[in-house]
Amino acid sequence: MAKVARLIVGFFLVLLGWQVNALAQPSERERIEALYLLSEQNNSEALKQLLAMRPDLGNDTPYEVKRDYLIALMDLQVDSAKMDAVGATIAELLKLANSHKDEVGIVIATAKEASVMDLSGKTNEAIVKLIEIESVAQQTANPEALWRFYSSLGNAQLTVGRFEASLESAFKSLRYAKERPKHASTSYLRALNQMAKVYMAMTNWDKALQVIQEALSLADEAGSSKINGGLYLNQGAIFTSLGRTKAAVDSYERALKIGRKAGLVGLEATSLNNLGDIYLIAKNYPKAEIFAQQAKVKFKEAGELGGVATAQSNLGFALIGQGRVKEGVAEVRSALKYNHDAGAKADEEAILGELGQMYEQAGMFREAVATIREQQALTVQLFRADREKSVATLQEQFDSVQRQKQIELLARENSLKDAEISNQRLQMIVTLLAAIVTVMGGVFVFLLYQRVRRTNLRLREANQKLEFHSVRDPLTGLFNRRSFLELMGRRSIDSTTDRRDDNNPDGLMILDVDHFKSINDTLGHAGGDIVLVEIAKRLRSAVRDTDMVMRWGGEEFLVFSPKANATRLKNLAHRVLVAIGATPMEVGDKTMTVTVTGGFLSLPFSGLSETDCNWEKAMQIADMALYLGKVNGRNRAYGLNRLLVPFEQAMPVLEHDISAALKAGMVELVEVIGPDVNSGAQ
Repeated sequence: MAKVARLIVGFFLVLLGWQVNALAQPSERERIEALYLLSEQNNSEALKQLLAMRPDLGNDTPYEVKRDYLIALMDLQVDSAKMDAVGATIAELLKLANSHKDEVGIVIATAKEASVMDLSGKTNEAIVKLIEIESVAQQTANPEALWRFYSSLGNAQLTVGRFEASLESAFKSLRYAKERPKHASTSYLRALNQMAKVYMAMTNWDKALQVIQEALSLADEAGSSKINGGLYLNQGAIFTSLGRTKAAVDSYERALKIGRKAGLVGLEATSLNNLGDIYLIAKNYPKAEIFAQQAKVKFKEAGELGGVATAQSNLGFALIGQGRVKEGVAEVRSALKYNHDAGAKADEEAILGELGQMYEQAGMFREAVATIREQQALTVQLFRADREKSVATLQEQFDSVQRQKQIELLARENSLKDAEISNQRLQMIVTLLAAIVTVMGGVFVFLLYQRVRRTNLRLREANQKLEFHSVRDPLTGLFNRRSFLELMGRRSIDSTTDRRDDNNPDGLMILDVDHFKSINDTLGHAGGDIVLVEIAKRLRSAVRDTDMVMRWGGEEFLVFSPKANATRLKNLAHRVLVAIGATPMEVGDKTMTVTVTGGFLSLPFSGLSETDCNWEKAMQIADMALYLGKVNGRNRAYGLNRLLVPFEQAMPVLEHDISAALKAGMVELVEVIGPDVNSGAQ
């Protein structure tokens, strides 16, 4: 026993000597890791020191160290907007990884290459490149490679408006972030930030703000300026959309301060641009011009061409607002050309709409009309495109409590690991027994954590499914009545902070399938269900990404279309009627033409406050308009444009008898006729 004890003591003395030497001279991997941590606070300084380290990497340096070095270098170069340099670094990493047949290195380099392509306006090419290596990424089963892959893919999908796919990628990124052996906390926060951006694009501001505030509550523990900057930036955008201007300015200024201090050019550029946008909304055109000019310069420095176009459009509107129309239009047209060439038709259409309003504000009505026609032509192209349009949330309401527990456990594990390392190095000097106890304690806690983590993961997945199905119709996959009631409960009455809201009220359209009882009698209930599923699919293809499609009940459907003026709402009704009725449906061995009848109107209606005519009254009136369409032959939609007499005179009649209101000339009616179909086929 004494001999065994002496051998154990001798072994630990050798181990202790190695530890002391390691403390005295940190390894190359430790130096890279230290600089990576430094970059979270001061990216410029970390990049400077990382470049100075390069001569120390010779031919005898292990491959894994070279790979870690190049990965850190390209990350820091992107954040410092060194886009020319990062291209060379990515090429070097790809060459090195291919020479060692390292699929992990290949996936990481390709994901970063796609991110750079996305920033430079080559988003579709970036998505193709990522899809080509998705199977390779999954085969690696490497959390870091998969986290980087799905982060890059999700951002690219968001750029082209594929919200459902982007949200799915964000959830995958969130999952793999927690499995990374290093930087799990910061990676998790970045995934949350990406998820918030998707919700923002879907205009689900409440959900986006919930995710951002949750991430900010965890960000101090991570200690990353980079992450805090991105979170404050998105928080500001949410506050802007909610009309909380003062809070938005405060968030943007925090992000701007972080960007300048940490050398994050892209963050600085976006913060400047968003501040300019706020002053544009407030019609403080001189101040908006100053911020837009600064943002344009910074976006060019960062190599973000899409950002340059955004800053140019804001700069153009600021100049037009000051009467410098020719100069301003040149900037806006330059931004339009970029979006047209990049295939960003949604952004192009939005800019055209704002340009038309600026022309109108300047009294240039001929130019305003020409621009609006240009916008309408683009709108037709947008809605004729055959693409997936569903605005899904894919496990949207995942359980916040369970996720919080997982993060706390993750942070506790990381703290415990750090404590174990420190205690091991100190306590080996004192006693062998203390070191053994520490190691055994760490193993026990780690195993306990893994067990709890697996249990919580199963609970979270179950809760995600429950939350998803609570807001979805199980047959069609559309939103259900509950989701609409929640939306109306959150809906803000005061929307005066949006410079386009005055001319763009929201739209409500209720639809009913014509002769559905006959369809059920002919095909049976299973056939009727197939028809309802096909109608839901066609509805999703006919509406905008921002529109919300619901199964209201039975054979009734509801479309809620934000910022849809009278013209857009009428066009939407026409697209819906054509999408459903123009092409016969295949149900088993039968082919039949199915049509719908609808009723629609704007909310708020005819300029009334929603105190006088809330959404429930609007739904009642739209339903009466639908019934009028049924009476007059079906396969059509009736919409109420505006009241022609005072509210007090019209509403008592309109709420109970729409036909009487029409005969009395109290309201203006719009009729949209569906496609010419053979009624005998129904």
